[in-house]
Amino acid sequence: MLLVVLLFCSTPTLAQPPKVDIPLTERAWIATQIYSFVRTTFGHWRALPDFNLDDAYREYLKDALATSDRREFDLLTMAFIAKLKNGHSGFGDKWLRDSFGQRIGFFAIPIDGKWVVTRSELPALKAGDILLRLNGEPIDSFYARQRPYLSASDERWARRALFENSYLFPLSFELELEDGRRVNIVRKGEFQWAGSEYTQIIERDEAGALYLRIPSFSNPSFEESAVAAVKKHLDAKAIIVDVRGNHGGSTPSQLVAALMDRPYSYYAESTPVALPLFRHTGQVGRNAEIYWYAETQEPESDAYKRPVYLLVDGGCFSACEDFLVPFKTSRRAVLVGETTAGSSGQPVGISLGDGMGVGVSAKREYLPDGTQFEGVGIAPDVPVHTSAGDLRNGRDPLLEKVRELIANSGKTTAPP
Repeated sequence: MLLVVLLFCSTPTLAQPPKVDIPLTERAWIATQIYSFVRTTFGHWRALPDFNLDDAYREYLKDALATSDRREFDLLTMAFIAKLKNGHSGFGDKWLRDSFGQRIGFFAIPIDGKWVVTRSELPALKAGDILLRLNGEPIDSFYARQRPYLSASDERWARRALFENSYLFPLSFELELEDGRRVNIVRKGEFQWAGSEYTQIIERDEAGALYLRIPSFSNPSFEESAVAAVKKHLDAKAIIVDVRGNHGGSTPSQLVAALMDRPYSYYAESTPVALPLFRHTGQVGRNAEIYWYAETQEPESDAYKRPVYLLVDGGCFSACEDFLVPFKTSRRAVLVGETTAGSSGQPVGISLGDGMGVGVSAKREYLPDGTQFEGVGIAPDVPVHTSAGDLRNGRDPLLEKVRELIANSGKTTAPP
């Protein structure tokens, strides 16, 4: 027999949020504002050589003016921005999150071709559980239907982002697992941004090495605590910084400085320049750009001087990748794990009123030598893969590998 587990709720049905309408003139105004903002601010046109913004806008405008339902309008607008194929550009509506964003209670990503639970607060789901179907539909099929609403620079990030956007899921649904169980999920609780459940870093001793788990750079206290820990352990034989699943925030330049023992630099960057005459004559395509290199920075005299190891994965995004770039390109640290998300930049946002807003990435970033980064990511120096079995058994192959590297290391910190 299949085990059926009811989670989060004892009632068989859920009340749907009331329908909310947006007047036609307001929809037209919002759509026009977004189009103008994207056209003048978006910094990643070179990633869309065959994309026609005007055609996409016409299609979006036709559908947006045809429905007054706020949820449908929100989803249409998300789909329009998602066509920019950029992980730092998106549309948001507080009303949608408040009304339809109740938490799922677990997180899952594709691993080795299967959808695998990586963390869960629900007793019936554990890390390593493999999901097959949602309400009888294969998870891949469900993902394909939600994919148009997910802003991402590549398919890897879009798949990781699915379970972070809870408003795309039914308020209640049944999961079928690979082991034969069926689990009923009823979403409950206020919407939660990915990573916001973490309130502190983890600091511990690893046989004489300092281990720091930094879940996010959105809370300044995380960087402050990490810098304090580094300063307190300057005699540690190595420092391990774990930024797996870190979705960024503000670039942790003080932490970089505390760990860097050699000259270093951040990204090269570009941003569009509006030249009406060039656009009119078509001399330089859709956008001219300003391109600049980051200045080389010198290390601080009291920085940590011994080996540094960074644990990374596909959930390292935005400011987390800003953190990695100086270490990767200067060979100051050994990066262990999996390729990062491949999305950073400077989102610029505008308010559209009543809790709505849109942000687009106004600059494009490259590795300091000009190498493509967006949609590519930062590759590890020592590739190590985490499987569903590793999660199920509580095994951490990345940390095991770093322990091995530390045990076998000499005085160099250069990647093998």
